Amino acid sequence: MSTSRPGPGTPRAYHFPRAFEHRTANGIRIIAVPMPQRPLAAVQLLLPGGASSESAANSGSTAMLARLLTEGGAQHNAEELVEATELLGASLAAEAGWEGVVIGASVPATRIAGVLELIAEIALGPSVPEREVERGKALRLASIEQAQASPRARASEALIASIYRDDAAYGRPIAGTRESVAAITRERLMQRHHELLEAAQPILVLAGEFDPTEIFARVAASALAALPGGGAGVARASADMPAAPGAPGGPALLILDRPGSVQSELRVGRLGRSRLDPQFHAALVHAEIVGGLFGSRLNRVLREEKGYTYGAAAGFDFRRGRGPFTMRTAVETSVTVPALLEARRQVESPLHEPVTQSELDDARNYLRGTFPLRFGAAAPVSATVAGLSVIGLNVEELDRYRDAVTAVDAAAVTQVALDLSREAERIVVVGDAAQIAEPLRAEGFVVTVKPAIPA
Repeated sequence: MSTSRPGPGTPRAYHFPRAFEHRTANGIRIIAVPMPQRPLAAVQLLLPGGASSESAANSGSTAMLARLLTEGGAQHNAEELVEATELLGASLAAEAGWEGVVIGASVPATRIAGVLELIAEIALGPSVPEREVERGKALRLASIEQAQASPRARASEALIASIYRDDAAYGRPIAGTRESVAAITRERLMQRHHELLEAAQPILVLAGEFDPTEIFARVAASALAALPGGGAGVARASADMPAAPGAPGGPALLILDRPGSVQSELRVGRLGRSRLDPQFHAALVHAEIVGGLFGSRLNRVLREEKGYTYGAAAGFDFRRGRGPFTMRTAVETSVTVPALLEARRQVESPLHEPVTQSELDDARNYLRGTFPLRFGAAAPVSATVAGLSVIGLNVEELDRYRDAVTAVDAAAVTQVALDLSREAERIVVVGDAAQIAEPLRAEGFVVTVKPAIPA
């Protein structure tokens, strides 16, 4: 009696929860997403103007400010804020992204009014204690030193820095560099807070089991109504984040030397695409085929066929501006050269090896099938809506997602690969230069060697 593995069934219809919008008299945008049978609600206050709007000298200030927001405000110090949050059965956190600062909370839907007051307190008047500024700086500087000692982190950081021009925010770590973090002061953080608060047009997103009309009334009656909402907005990354120019004479390759290393960390990158790009869905399918799925071309060849690595991956980092496309893997030093050559070949393989129907079906089925699974709770719903809103996309974008993925064909995937191949290629290898530099030069790479850990 023969048996066969069942194939995927027909995807059931899915519609993202309907969003209701309201704008307060002073311009605050409120987006309420009712979710029946979700008594644990999520609230996100988004102040546009994240790390992408920072100068090099001030990089890391927004991330540091976000980290310190939960240290208290005018009415509660850090411990009292935690206690007040727990009394509501809630959790409260803040973080900075490339496009904005988010103060978010999970709270029983019946207690949203209480958490709105706490969010307003730290949004409008955070205390930012001096001692916590110094503590935060020390922690960040320690994490930078730790990253410098990690081949994986060092390779990724160096690759991103090589893709963008020096004046591009995307080329720097979102939490800042050693120099910029060391220069942070409380005064600078309070100035950054003022910039975000006065220039921003805040977005408040709520998801959970509630009536949107009641939510709008609660927000209007809360201290959040005091948020300024008529600003023109802070400077933001354009969709054409500046890339570094290409190098003449052959593929440029940077070796970060770690003498005696038994492994090489390999990174290949190019300027990628914006989340606003019309070909966003085609790029998603391309990424799954090339380096996303376990059966992707990269993983299949480098892991299964060649045995070079335990795993290889590649994909786009989508932001408002053009984020990076990166390939990443780690291999034994002895196979550094053939593994790098094969990895580059597979990244560009859609140009000379047409995408098969099976690959296309697998990628599209995966993207369509996993999409609804992301939105079972209120928190990811509110986070996704906030993320789309801050870059100028509407919630309706989510309802067209699965149809847009279905419409991607092999020609669209090839076009993504072609566009990618036109961008300047960047290659970083962290490993033992004494063993790998000359073999790489023999393959035509223009090799530069620097120490893995800067002086």
